[in-house]
Amino acid sequence: MRLTEAEIEKLIEEDVPYFDLTSHLLNLKNTKAEIIYSVRESSVVCGTEECARIFEKFNVKVEKLVESGTAVEKGEVILSGKGRGDNVHKVWKVCQNLLEYCSGIATGTRRLVEKAKSINPQIEVFTTRKTFPLAKKICIKGVLCGGALPHRLGLSETVLIFRNHAVLKGGLKNVLKELPFLKKKAPEKKIIVEAETVEEALECIVKGADIVQLDKFSIQEIKEVVRFRDSHNPQVKIAAAGGIREENVKEFAKSGADFLVLTSVYFSKPIDVKVEIVPC
Repeated sequence: MRLTEAEIEKLIEEDVPYFDLTSHLLNLKNTKAEIIYSVRESSVVCGTEECARIFEKFNVKVEKLVESGTAVEKGEVILSGKGRGDNVHKVWKVCQNLLEYCSGIATGTRRLVEKAKSINPQIEVFTTRKTFPLAKKICIKGVLCGGALPHRLGLSETVLIFRNHAVLKGGLKNVLKELPFLKKKAPEKKIIVEAETVEEALECIVKGADIVQLDKFSIQEIKEVVRFRDSHNPQVKIAAAGGIREENVKEFAKSGADFLVLTSVYFSKPIDVKVEIVPC
């Protein structure tokens, strides 16, 4: 995941719009300091590379950096650096916020993926487009470091037909009639159709959608759709979506769905990152 220079500068600007008044009054530019970030709980690290780029903006030399995606235990140092005292204070909170939120998403994602795969090793976990506004790249990096993938990064990359599309075309039946045309016009794309009832899902399977996404289906309804798929059109993939969380992911993994599509990991609890600043 790549943040542009402008995005890095924006992160800094939110906390240091002009200068650090406290460090200026204390004349900390004439001091040398080391800043040390460690975790107060077992975590999956995420965001350290971006923090290193923030360090660089203030001439804080990286001394230690744990790569994003690494699992660490309570008390481990994940990032440290040395520089002028005033500059160290400028990177302090920007990087702490980034590490806490990114690592929280990565850690929550890792736990959820591991629970799902403990039931069905072949199942895959995807996340929706419901990321925090203006924080999409950070959210997606956390998801990737946790072992999942984005379901859909934007409208330009996939063909995903929702009820809102079908309504404007006169109903789902009319949309399904256009599947051969859609596959011909976009042969490199899978055609995903969202169903809101079992009957709709079965019709999508019969008509040959590549993937049928089941929106807010019960576990029993998903199993019913999967059984029908297995006996009528086995190459169709089934995605379960809606209300999937760490607490119930094992039940969804037992349903027979090929994919799980969820939003909940974006709201994972931030990791508690301890920051120490000491003279050096």
